[in-house]
Amino acid sequence: MQRKVLLAALIALVALGGCAQRDPNLQVRSLSEFPRAAGDYTLTLKTYGLDAEGRATLVGTEDASLRGFVVRAMKDKGYTLKASGPARYALEAHLLCADTRKAKLGIMAEELRLPAAAVGAGYSEDIHYWLPARSIGSGQGGQAALERRDTLSHRRSSGAETRTGDPILGGTPLGANEPAFCQGRVLVTLTPAGAGPVREVFVARDATDDCAAVADCPLATCRTALEQTLVYELDTRF
Repeated sequence: MQRKVLLAALIALVALGGCAQRDPNLQVRSLSEFPRAAGDYTLTLKTYGLDAEGRATLVGTEDASLRGFVVRAMKDKGYTLKASGPARYALEAHLLCADTRKAKLGIMAEELRLPAAAVGAGYSEDIHYWLPARSIGSGQGGQAALERRDTLSHRRSSGAETRTGDPILGGTPLGANEPAFCQGRVLVTLTPAGAGPVREVFVARDATDDCAAVADCPLATCRTALEQTLVYELDTRF
């Protein structure tokens, strides 16, 4: 009984500490709430894996294929990529391919945090994390988005990795017994430029369908699934 009381007190202290560190001038909203207004944007795209302790670690800061899918999806919505700032929006895409059963989640098993050093300026614990697949809702998108997703499935599928075109959570539970297991996680953030004191960030998170079972889950294992999920988020959330 005493241990339970101590554990509850510890959780409460951690929660209070987290609240105390929150930026009162930061407003985090769903990407689906973004009031669409075309303009130019800068793009940061980073890929991650897991280290031996299950923590996210930066793998790469550029991927031409994934970047191309983002640029095309944004162009279809009237947004123009700018090679360098300043721009009206800053778009970030953080993509993970890993054995998610081995991920080191938060104290309440609610999130897998990105490394602050990898994200750099603008990092926030309220923004930069992925959710376990069981915590992510896929939602339902428009017909055009589903058709685009289905087209990607037929174009990029392989014998070991094929998607149906339907929005899927990617939900093999943490702790499954497969000897090898890989999934992808997607985090998209959109930050409008502004000189005011309030920083507003629009966020979308998603999980891919199960990828091929490959040891250590190199990025190529989940590339197709990440492309599809990333495009789906950009197509349906604004």
